[in-house]
Amino acid sequence: MPFARFTSTRRSLMLAMCAGGLSQALTTAAFAQTAFPSTTVSMIVPYTAGGASDIGARMITQEMGRLLGQPVIVDNAAGAGGALGVQKLTRATPDGHTVLYGSLSEALLVPLINPRASYRVEDLLPVAFVGGTPAVFVTRPDFPAKSLDEFIAMAKRNPGKLSYGSPGVGTFQHVIGEAFKAKVGVFMLHIPYRGGAQILNDVMSGQIDVGITSAANAAGFVRSGRLKAIGVTAAQRLAAIPDAQSFGDIPALKGLELSTWGVVYAPAGTPAAVVSRLNAAINQALMLPATVEQRVRLGVELKATMSPEETKAFVAAELAKYRPLVQGIKLD
Repeated sequence: MPFARFTSTRRSLMLAMCAGGLSQALTTAAFAQTAFPSTTVSMIVPYTAGGASDIGARMITQEMGRLLGQPVIVDNAAGAGGALGVQKLTRATPDGHTVLYGSLSEALLVPLINPRASYRVEDLLPVAFVGGTPAVFVTRPDFPAKSLDEFIAMAKRNPGKLSYGSPGVGTFQHVIGEAFKAKVGVFMLHIPYRGGAQILNDVMSGQIDVGITSAANAAGFVRSGRLKAIGVTAAQRLAAIPDAQSFGDIPALKGLELSTWGVVYAPAGTPAAVVSRLNAAINQALMLPATVEQRVRLGVELKATMSPEETKAFVAAELAKYRPLVQGIKLD
């Protein structure tokens, strides 16, 4: 065979092999993306079962599993104001099979407040926004104060004699409690818990005077008469808990009309295609009529679903809003 023809033939074979290798690589990459999820997806809830985060996660996991073709299970990992659950997420493989049903508390406030926290805000990758809810001040039904105004007056008459519970040091409810004390000039003892469910039990039994919890956590107990809601951290009264006086009704509390929220996070470094698929499944689950109805009953607001990019921008704006608020509060 003439040398020129041999060289041309060998070049053609090499090009064909390269093309074949590239095609195989692209096929493999495409298959890797479409293969997600390849096993059960674990959704970490950083608080005890029965609390608002746990309720919110369980509202969407079944439908997510149906849409993804793999089971989505709730993993309650409570402790340290939600930080233990976040730490579990940051140790997970960033492949989308482990996510966190996170809130303002452990995702932003804990690393802002505690310089010894073993994670940063940047370690969490926002996937989808799942709703917002104000905090509610709840007491036992026979508690003397029937409104925030009456409670403030009572606390001023009894400095240091009243107690309030929150889901843990550095949580949204703790920050609101301390900001409330500073704004109206009262002193109450803070009792931190591992989640919202035990707070409500101790309020009902009289172990603590007031529980500060999410509206989603308290609404059912208030409707059943087991708890009395005296205040809500919103500009206006809440339809799900209409008897609770709003922060907007009290001039001294102007600027504290704030809500906590839920965002599903993945570990930093999770592929964009995986994040996109998780986002689509979560948003579809959120829009089921039964889920929408349950959110209304619980006082959870979701005006519109968000893309991963929109969720990331939302979290960044919240970080900027709470950074100065947290710095101005003396924590336990």
